[in-house]
Amino acid sequence: MNNQTLKSLTNAHAWIGLIISTVLFVVFFAGAITLFKDNITSWERTPLLVDAAHNTQQPAFDKALATIEKNYQVDMHGGMFIYAPDQHNPFIEARFESELAQPDPITGEDHLHQALLLDAITGEIVASSDTHNYAHFLYKMHYDLGLGRAGLYFVGLVTLFFFVAILSGIVIHWRKLFSKFFQYRKDGNKDKWLDAHNLIGTMGLPMHLMYAFTGLVFNLVIIYQISYAVILYQGNQEALLDAAGFDQPHLEEADKRMAMTGVDDMYRRAMATLGDVTIQRISIEHFGDENAILVFAATSNDDFSLWREVRYLMSTQEQIYLTMDNYDNAVRGGLSTIASLHFGDFAGYGMRLAFFLFGLATAYVIITGNLMWIAKRAKQRNQSQRSLNFVRRLTSGSFIGVVAATAAGFALARALPVEYLGRAEFIERSFYLIWIVSIVVSQLMRNQKLFCKALLSASAALFALTAISDWTLFYSTSSLLSGAALRDVLLVDTMLLLLAAICIAATKRVYAQETKAQRVSSQPLASEA
Repeated sequence: MNNQTLKSLTNAHAWIGLIISTVLFVVFFAGAITLFKDNITSWERTPLLVDAAHNTQQPAFDKALATIEKNYQVDMHGGMFIYAPDQHNPFIEARFESELAQPDPITGEDHLHQALLLDAITGEIVASSDTHNYAHFLYKMHYDLGLGRAGLYFVGLVTLFFFVAILSGIVIHWRKLFSKFFQYRKDGNKDKWLDAHNLIGTMGLPMHLMYAFTGLVFNLVIIYQISYAVILYQGNQEALLDAAGFDQPHLEEADKRMAMTGVDDMYRRAMATLGDVTIQRISIEHFGDENAILVFAATSNDDFSLWREVRYLMSTQEQIYLTMDNYDNAVRGGLSTIASLHFGDFAGYGMRLAFFLFGLATAYVIITGNLMWIAKRAKQRNQSQRSLNFVRRLTSGSFIGVVAATAAGFALARALPVEYLGRAEFIERSFYLIWIVSIVVSQLMRNQKLFCKALLSASAALFALTAISDWTLFYSTSSLLSGAALRDVLLVDTMLLLLAAICIAATKRVYAQETKAQRVSSQPLASEA
């Protein structure tokens, strides 16, 4: 490759990285944290878990559904999604749409989303699960920035450019990929950022490729699904889904009301039929209708990424569909496998910890990429100082702002009482507010090092105080928590302390750079004297 081509490719690599850097940093930082999504949810619900009765037998699904039917007019045209208790959650969780007596005067909606936690023994309502979903909010930030379907596709496009940046990086460094693999020049400024960027990028190359590819599959699935349907199946999407193995039976509504009972018996049958599995989701299609279908979806405990499903007609309790080795075709098997790879849930906590550290390391690669771009542009005579300051301040405000907003979210998730119904909305709005304010203030601050130190110090303090406060809040009641719940608290607190330590280390680094700059600037004055 000639020098001109290499230079053009390097410029393209730098510009692509710069353009997508903010979104990509959010995706990897939030994604690293939500690898422990279930643990964080359990940690947030700790006040509820202290008084929770731990059921060692089968959950009382029929009692829970009877409570729901008694208190809500469930929309028969929608679906009911039920999540069985597990080691992180001792409650039955139900999500559904309820009908309103009158449409909302502002939105005009005649349905309301419900998310409930119900006692696994008595079936009584304990709380709203949507008030304890900070982990789910961070997860949404990971895959759609909290913007819904539009954000999903936007993150998909960013992932596509990330894939291009990886490929261009491989081409750029191919000749010295192995000869300078372990090179890290800690002395100096430019080389240090460059070597750290290259070293982490090279060592994490398989993971980067995996995440770029799987992210494209998840976020832009509609694009290649439509392409396949148009090209291979002449626009017949149903034929495409049938060929891919998505051919579960579907019944039309009978428009006749029927009580939803017998779930407990069918749960026992499903567990016996599916074998050694973990039930991931229970759903009821056409809830309350005579043609309601009960679906048990599970993952195998002894096979990698094997998904199993069984369906029953609730009126007769007849089994109408069963998949055992159902992911034996390329499409469904591939989707299941890449999902396990993406979420790192095919092994224990050691694997998730490795994925977590890699996610943070990738965030560091993104930061160093921006710092190298800024340093290179600052040396060019024709570079606009205004645009350079904009990028520098955007890097400070958007990157560190996300960290500060995340820290504040954890602090609020612990500080706000569980009885406060608007706590989830308050936490989410506070997250966006802190992030936006950080970006705006960064553009107004001349002293960027002071701004970075203040924001990093505040983030470290929030992470650390949140973890330390758990000991004062739950030390006396730790004996009332189950072993799994106590483990979740310890794991999340350890993660928060680790994030606090990273923020402190970054603060010291900024302080060291400021001290060095002051020394350099004072040397000419000393020589003149």
